[in-house]
Amino acid sequence: MLSTTSPRRCTVAIATIEPGAGSPGVSVARSFRAAKGFVDRVVGIAAEKDAARLRAADLSLWNVLSAPPPEDGAAFVERLSELRSRCPVDVLLPARSADTIAFLAIEKDLAAIGVRTFLPTAAQLELLRTAARLPGHPPGGGAQNGAYAVAVVGDGAGGVAGLVALRKIDAEGQSQRWVGVAAQDAALQERVLAFVRQTRLRGPVEIDLLRDPSGEYQFVRVEARFPAWVHLFASPGPNLPAILVRLALGEAVESQATLPGGPLLVGAAWEAWMTHD
Repeated sequence: MLSTTSPRRCTVAIATIEPGAGSPGVSVARSFRAAKGFVDRVVGIAAEKDAARLRAADLSLWNVLSAPPPEDGAAFVERLSELRSRCPVDVLLPARSADTIAFLAIEKDLAAIGVRTFLPTAAQLELLRTAARLPGHPPGGGAQNGAYAVAVVGDGAGGVAGLVALRKIDAEGQSQRWVGVAAQDAALQERVLAFVRQTRLRGPVEIDLLRDPSGEYQFVRVEARFPAWVHLFASPGPNLPAILVRLALGEAVESQATLPGGPLLVGAAWEAWMTHD
């Protein structure tokens, strides 16, 4: 989706990036390759044991800062403040659900040093914790036919700033492998839009759903972060991490009402992907 105003240039930091193909932080970093230049620099924040490996990876990161985890509160803010003395960070994004929870606890401290976030409220985080335990959801949640994965950014006012979805299909004869095809299903779309309207969701959320025998979509897992495949939609759009940055900067962003087409993803080998018409 496109902002309704000209984007200001900015520096983005991502915490906490963990190395590996299944890392949500790595996927968020890769998304900014398609951000059309409005992000000047992307900085990774990682545990000291991971920093060297991430610096050597081809993630287009300007730098990788080793830091305590955001859960350490004041120590994390102090380290981030040190980074800002060398490279002014405008926006901080989470890579893990734990980051989102920790950011909320230190949100005022981050604002005091000039770092912006766009987070769910405490009440929304509690709702997300219980969403997958609502009565009537089917058991399971592994890769299987009828399983769907969704990433969404709520604007905090009941609207959807960005929305993408994959349908997971079992790879025949391959244990723990699945194929994900961009899902354009009206019932799935309305299920997610209704959830965002009801909760007035603010920020990024990953949702796993199953379609039950009656055709209803039930939540089986909800995380307050982006999934490890979010970068696959960045080039064809919408680029959800870039949208989140624009919201954090206070920009007006157009609402998205329909699920896009896009990639074909092979689970456990998701770096080999192609556009699916």
